[in-house]
Amino acid sequence: MNIDSLCKFYGGFTALDNVSLGIRRGEFLTLLGPSGSGKTTLLMSIAGFVSPDRGDILLDGRSIGHLPPEQRNFGMVFQGYALFPHMTVYDNVAFPLKVRKRPAAEIKQKVDAALDLVQLASRADRYPRQLSGGQQQRVALARAMVFTPHLLLLDEPLSALDKKLRAELQDELKRLHRRVGLTFIYVTHDQDEALSMSDRIVVMRDGRVVQQGSPTELYDRPATTFVADFLGKSNFLRGKVDAHVAGGFVLARQGVRITQASADGKAPAVGTDVVVALRPEKIGLARDDAPADNRLKGVVSEWNYFGSQFRLVVDTLEFGAVAVVIPAWKCGEPPAIGEPLSLAWDRDAGTLVADA
Repeated sequence: MNIDSLCKFYGGFTALDNVSLGIRRGEFLTLLGPSGSGKTTLLMSIAGFVSPDRGDILLDGRSIGHLPPEQRNFGMVFQGYALFPHMTVYDNVAFPLKVRKRPAAEIKQKVDAALDLVQLASRADRYPRQLSGGQQQRVALARAMVFTPHLLLLDEPLSALDKKLRAELQDELKRLHRRVGLTFIYVTHDQDEALSMSDRIVVMRDGRVVQQGSPTELYDRPATTFVADFLGKSNFLRGKVDAHVAGGFVLARQGVRITQASADGKAPAVGTDVVVALRPEKIGLARDDAPADNRLKGVVSEWNYFGSQFRLVVDTLEFGAVAVVIPAWKCGEPPAIGEPLSLAWDRDAGTLVADA
């Protein structure tokens, strides 16, 4: 599928601003962004529930922008499940096939297979009110896939579930995707959900695509401060390029010099204002005798324990508050508030980002 220069306006508000995007057959693609970023408008345009003002949507090279939703042959899963409360699980799943007037034998075969796929065959005769939230969502998935759609559109389908059940269904969805080989287009504002499930993430802001790539590409090499901060947490080290070194440059601020590698081998000009994004988990606590590319002194202002890790905030004179994540087994006794610490990280731990 190809999205070609899609625009959507609501009065003076631009919901989609010239969005172009290629979607590969069989991939799990996630549209990620804050509220108002355009991700749901884009999904609904693909589904046919929103009519773009400009641009086109192509499926296998054929324009489908003029087709109503029922002629696009796309499965849709909503946040609120949208199950028919007066129908059994079986009848809910069978509904798309009955609308398409498929033979009774085919309907039974496909519904049974779909319920087996989502592990709900034993609950075929129950009603939605007799199911848990997770089971209802699996019914919605079975209904969306039973008629063999071209692709599956999912609009924040797990957001109504509690944290534990949500994590379980994330794993189930990913396994389901691998088994059926269907193209999934998934909308969420949850960064962890996007990172754990996607083959590719498209980050949106103000109706535009600001960056796209695999989860590891976006997490390790964000292009902007917005992407770095939205997809995980980052410290932003701001300063001027003081010198060039082999494979990188030196960032200086208030007398502290930080060595930073350049991913492409090219360094900004000396004197340029730059921003380096540095993930909290890529920072360690420095020992006096341990070699380190970069060191920074500070004082602990906050710490929290999360079982497997400590999360610290270290106040530094040069860069302000710096967040640090340390595995609990490496930390020993938790640091005291006000305790001085020395932080250390490698020159390739951070990444140069645009301040946008």
